Amino acid sequence: MRHGYTVAQIRDAEAQAFEVVGPDALMQRASAGLATAILRRLRVGLGHPVGRRGGVYGARVLLVVGSGNNGGDALFAGAILARRGVRVTAWRTGSAVHEAGWAALLAAGGREVDARTALAGLPAQRYVVDGVAGIGSRPGLAPDVAAFASACTEQGVPVVAVDLPSGLAPEPPFSE
Repeated sequence: MRHGYTVAQIRDAEAQAFEVVGPDALMQRASAGLATAILRRLRVGLGHPVGRRGGVYGARVLLVVGSGNNGGDALFAGAILARRGVRVTAWRTGSAVHEAGWAALLAAGGREVDARTALAGLPAQRYVVDGVAGIGSRPGLAPDVAAFASACTEQGVPVVAVDLPSGLAPEPPFSE
């Protein structure tokens, strides 16, 4: 059975967690969980047993990042992946980015790509990480992000959303 939570419930849980561990530690935990989930999927996709370490060197993952905390989660997860040998690139969809996450990604060997390069390189990606928008977002996407999302679907590239797929409303009604 799957459970869903309202935005208010999530914000309340986050506020309680912030009091215990602080927002930076919470983001690091979320990023580590995201990176672990992607590493597992990469290993299984490469034919390795789930519990096996390694086996992901050279796999390609593209981060599509917005300016908020979801972008930060994606960037810190990307840094973990890059340190494991994954070839991580990141497309910043806006003018701002989570600065500490961006610095961590670049220090780990990740690199920036623009929208055109991200789209052209899409067939080589094992996964795309959607870190564009989160629970504070509204339905709909910027045209370039919407075109990229459509290309992911058309080309069959798996997308892992940080917490919910960008472009969807976090509560009913779920689409425009």
